[in-house]
Amino acid sequence: MEMNRDKSVDFEAVRARLFALAYRMLGSRAEAEDIVQDAWLKWHAADASALRSSAAWLTTITTHLAIDRLRHLQIERATRSGGWMPEPWIESLAPSAEDLALQAVQMSYGVMLLLERLKPEERAAFVLHEAFDCDYAEIAKILAKTPANCRQMVHRARERLQREGVPAKRADPAAHARIVERLRAALEAQDRAGLVRLFCEVPSVMSDAPDTADAVATAEQAATTLSMRGRGDQIETVTMNGMNAVALMRDGEIDALFDISIDEDERIVALRIVTGALRLASATRVFGRAAILQLLRPVSRQAASITMRGHFPVDIDA
Repeated sequence: MEMNRDKSVDFEAVRARLFALAYRMLGSRAEAEDIVQDAWLKWHAADASALRSSAAWLTTITTHLAIDRLRHLQIERATRSGGWMPEPWIESLAPSAEDLALQAVQMSYGVMLLLERLKPEERAAFVLHEAFDCDYAEIAKILAKTPANCRQMVHRARERLQREGVPAKRADPAAHARIVERLRAALEAQDRAGLVRLFCEVPSVMSDAPDTADAVATAEQAATTLSMRGRGDQIETVTMNGMNAVALMRDGEIDALFDISIDEDERIVALRIVTGALRLASATRVFGRAAILQLLRPVSRQAASITMRGHFPVDIDA
């Protein structure tokens, strides 16, 4: 019983980090949860006395489980007519252990999207090196390859991502946040001229909506749609995969997410739009109306117990 308790403690100490690794590998919260559960089952069945490092063992088994799962998923995703986009990670109003772990290993949504084009082992090597700061010797042990081979995989992956449009340097967060706010304001005001000024001459666009070809036209279409919004519709700024993004809210739920990349001149060079209900479901759970009400419930109960006696608030339930 003591050994089982210690194994549980060891697992819980790294569970959030394992989840962050699985999510970066698979781009899906549900798939990441399944991988972590499978890792726990294997860990529970393993002979603890034969293990030198629980964190290293769990990182290795989680990586291999994710690689195997990704091989199947890539075949399945390739057959989808509308293409596939990763599930956005929206930081909750009350950050969880998983939120904090993902903050520590930030990787933008644009990078996550392009990682889909890498082979599973290339993706694993890149994620472990770039997001988790593993050196090539550590990655070699995890993937059962030589350090030189792992260095080459990461180098090839980085070159390919740069060819596909990932900036060599991460955008300045303050500049990025500034442009996101201008995009939000232009959409809210249905300011066509303002929208056009935000984009470079030939921006790229990707969306899970059909027939999306032009970033500015797509943004304008969103602005037109918003002109017919109801009383409960609004546009908010959210934290999406570690960077600011624009959320179109309808009846307390996220209806669409706009994620951008900017260049050194602070022009939008890429726009990614997520509208699929299944991909947005988890985002709504942590940022939608229900999440806000849940967060405010304790405050509401406390406020209900406060009354005024003279000029002084008195807690009548105390």
